[in-house]
Amino acid sequence: MRYEEAALDVALGTRGDLDAIGVVARAVQGRRTTADRMQAALAARARAPRRELLEQVLGDVASGSTSVLEQAYLDRVVRPHRLPVGRRQARAVASCGIVLRDVDLRDVLVELDGRLFHDSAEQRDRDFERDLDAAVVGKGTIRLTWGQVVQRPCSTAAKLSVVLSRAGWPPGAPCGPSCAWPVGV
Repeated sequence: MRYEEAALDVALGTRGDLDAIGVVARAVQGRRTTADRMQAALAARARAPRRELLEQVLGDVASGSTSVLEQAYLDRVVRPHRLPVGRRQARAVASCGIVLRDVDLRDVLVELDGRLFHDSAEQRDRDFERDLDAAVVGKGTIRLTWGQVVQRPCSTAAKLSVVLSRAGWPPGAPCGPSCAWPVGV
């Protein structure tokens, strides 16, 4: 069995959407397959639960989404609140060498900090060094965590909209009538 077929079987067999997204992101991030090969394998299947979700996720992975948190950022913060997507996994030069920025929105960088690469003191120190390097070239960094993206996406989107508006981007908007977009933001 080809790796992408096995990864799809695992993704399709998970209990929840976030688990399925995690399987797809890890399969591509591990460089054992590509989003394009997984898309082709999915298209060849007659039946696939979550087909629409996985097609969207694989499209996002192909264009730079590399984790469940980055996918949640797109699905819960950016798209429903009409915020700019930005350039994902944008290459940049920092004092430590070439780095990949999660989201580059011209003068504003958004870094999505899950626990996998941001949990130790050394990893956090590296992140802050990258932020300082970005500030040197005139870019501000916003670091978002799981709670801000998954548990408080509307509030996070409202605050991010304020920051991005100051940087010249069009403002975002509440995602619907029950959106928790704070008043005055």
